Amino acid sequence: MYPEKENQNKGKYIAIGIIVSLVFIGLFAGCIAVVMQFVELSNNGKLDQWIEANADDDSSDISDYGYYDEDGYFHYYGESEYDDDRFGYYDEDGNFHYFDEDEDYDPRERFDRPTHDEDIEGYATGEYFSFPADNRVEGLAYSVELEEDEYHDGSATNIYYTYPVVSGDVPNLDYINDTICAEWESLLDYYEEDYKDYMYSGDGILAQLDGCVTYMSEDILSVVYRETVYYGEYLDYQTDLYLYCLNFDMKNGQLLENTGMLDIDEDFAEEFRERSVRQNADSVLDYYDDEDVMYYLEDSYYLILFYCPQGMEIGLNLDEGWVTVTYPDYEEYLKSM
Repeated sequence: MYPEKENQNKGKYIAIGIIVSLVFIGLFAGCIAVVMQFVELSNNGKLDQWIEANADDDSSDISDYGYYDEDGYFHYYGESEYDDDRFGYYDEDGNFHYFDEDEDYDPRERFDRPTHDEDIEGYATGEYFSFPADNRVEGLAYSVELEEDEYHDGSATNIYYTYPVVSGDVPNLDYINDTICAEWESLLDYYEEDYKDYMYSGDGILAQLDGCVTYMSEDILSVVYRETVYYGEYLDYQTDLYLYCLNFDMKNGQLLENTGMLDIDEDFAEEFRERSVRQNADSVLDYYDDEDVMYYLEDSYYLILFYCPQGMEIGLNLDEGWVTVTYPDYEEYLKSM
């Protein structure tokens, strides 16, 4: 049976009523949200700041969530000005200091990192190699001096580097020194040629490349850079912790190839992990299986290998930082020539 004509628009009126009701509900909810926002601003002491900002600038610098300051940085309404420590640091008394307002602040203080060497007996007894290291010796056909230098470009970029300089009666002396200097030179070139032109305000690099001599004899010179590099806006974008190793055959003045020196297999990877647990207690290797360890030990990007008075230090550069293990019996693991 068909509906009567007099009721044919009844559904239409009901739909219109529902739509109008939803619109009024939405407007009411929006008003409640605005009121709550003003209450929150008032409780946090930010209401006057918001009113001033809204009155001075009705452009896109103002949003429903916050505002842009004079330097172009966005701030959420109600947030504490000290919520983000990228702008500075806290002293021992818990007081906050902006980097650019403290004349006594030395950026190199950020390189100070606590270690647990003192908690491991092997470090105290000299069984394990540890940094800092200066194992230069006298009376050889060559000698090594340490040079210090700094690079500064504005307030955000500071690069500090120490590097060994070799002199004496050895083959390819210029090649050896050029190879040693190439590490810190590459960082300066990277900054000047690839990084500098794309920086934002507050962006930069803070770096320390501490080049040292871990082993020195008539036959072998081992140079290791212990590197800490902070990148990005307020130096808070990325952190690299890295060991860069150079081993020279001083009889012919050539750089030794670190990869290929060790006989790497599953047994070596498993034992490397066990030694790391004994020497380092909490090892970053917990995040990697033996297959990963084998792969990284055979890759020049990840491999750490240098001579030291205790024998040889073997380790890995990983995303979490670097880890090394002291091998007094390293000759047992060298590949047969």
